Amino acid sequence: MKNLKYLLVVVIALSSILSCVEDAVLEDNSGPLVKTTVKLNEIMSTGDPDWLELYNSGSEDVNLSGYKLADTSQEWTIDNLTIAAGKYVTFNCDDSNVSNVSTNFKISSGGEKITLYNANNEVIDEITTLDMSSQVGLTFGREIDGGDIWVVQSPSKGIANSNVNNAPVLIANALTEFIDVYEVTASDADGIASVKLIYMVNDGVQSIDMALVNGVYKTSVPMANVASLVKYYVVATDTTGLVAYYPENGNNEPNEFTVVGGVEEILIEGEQAGFIGEVSFKVTPYYPNQTSEIRMYYLLPGELQDDVNDEKTKVVLTRSRDVWEGVVPAQSTDDEVRYYVRVEYVDGTQTYYPVEDGGDFNHDLGTTWPSYIVEAITYEDVVDATVSAAEGTLTSVSFPTNPVPGTDINIVLTYASTETISEARVYFAVGDTPVYVKANKISGEDDASFTQTSVTINLKDAVTDLGLSLSETGAKVSFYVRIATATAEYYYANDGSMYIDETPGGGTIDESDTFKADTSLWNVYNVQ
Repeated sequence: MKNLKYLLVVVIALSSILSCVEDAVLEDNSGPLVKTTVKLNEIMSTGDPDWLELYNSGSEDVNLSGYKLADTSQEWTIDNLTIAAGKYVTFNCDDSNVSNVSTNFKISSGGEKITLYNANNEVIDEITTLDMSSQVGLTFGREIDGGDIWVVQSPSKGIANSNVNNAPVLIANALTEFIDVYEVTASDADGIASVKLIYMVNDGVQSIDMALVNGVYKTSVPMANVASLVKYYVVATDTTGLVAYYPENGNNEPNEFTVVGGVEEILIEGEQAGFIGEVSFKVTPYYPNQTSEIRMYYLLPGELQDDVNDEKTKVVLTRSRDVWEGVVPAQSTDDEVRYYVRVEYVDGTQTYYPVEDGGDFNHDLGTTWPSYIVEAITYEDVVDATVSAAEGTLTSVSFPTNPVPGTDINIVLTYASTETISEARVYFAVGDTPVYVKANKISGEDDASFTQTSVTINLKDAVTDLGLSLSETGAKVSFYVRIATATAEYYYANDGSMYIDETPGGGTIDESDTFKADTSLWNVYNVQ
């Protein structure tokens, strides 16, 4: 048995030197130790699960019914169980509390007192374990079964403790391209001389020393180029020269992986909660400095992508430092939008989000793509307003005060005149500080609905000279009505009052500039 020897002197009512941080301390009423042939023999506190071993050094079997095991906070009673002479019994210590199998406590790897009581509740053995947090995979046990000296040793669960010189205990998980700092644990009763990561990329080999940090051996992992084949293994050497490998035969059969890259992080956000409005995609790839292009593909409701149909839309994302960004246009309510992302590297390697590895996702089949749902928006009932004119040619103007975005916004004009109506127009502006701009108008006389008594002017698709929509969410639109005959132009305010320009017929009155400048006289609607 490989071991470091620790001579332990048992004293009356021995207090715990080290204990589990989370444990509450039991009152120690143990009293003097009672001589017995059954003793604590070996303890594993860094296992999965932890366990402990009892040994019967006598020449007769012993009935353990009513015996108890305890840590510093819990007691656990052994049921109908006999330990044969010269034999062992072991119990897992995983807090599962299974009769004669598993205790109701775990053992602190930082060290704590373990006590064995007989059926008369007398202490017959106890030991305070060492801090084994840096000795993962090793046990604390008697150097000789039933003897007085406890040592750190290689595990011998249910069998005799021995003096065999074993290789280190090396515990590791697989290394992947996405791990920046690789960690392993290595333990040995004689001590660890070195732990190395042997890292091979294509034809190059590096031997990297791993540093012991808080009981774990660590090293930074060199970055490899996309499409590179990486092979690796770990070798732990103890002070006697024995070695252990991960994987087990790693020096001959190392683990390997191919660097493929892909998406490290993707953030998908709507302008409003529920993916309402334009939806932005922000993609952070692995190996941004090796990335040449990132594309997003999406399918709108009703579009298909399969062997027959190719209706997807491509968006080449724009790079901002190490993040690539793009948008999917706003959709109407209750719509499902499907998408995927493709990352292309400078060597031509292409990877996808989601990962296409033979699972459910297939970038050629739209029904397998991930999706988001545009949540339904609840709109208020539309309230229509009618302004009646008391003079001039206009009779009334009707319009919605709070139209739903993307729907018809009909301005209905009714009028009457002994003269021919030559123009029926709506002038408009968008925003909190409207300004008259001659080009911002719709000429109703050009509409198919125009007659000498009425016209309906739809502002749904209208935009200002600056490209501002009159029907998008949140738009505040100010507008006024102008009716013209051969002799006069009539301007109507939001209270029905009229302003006139008689100069086309040779008159002298012209109130038009005053009216246009005072936008408080204009009508207003606000898009929901």
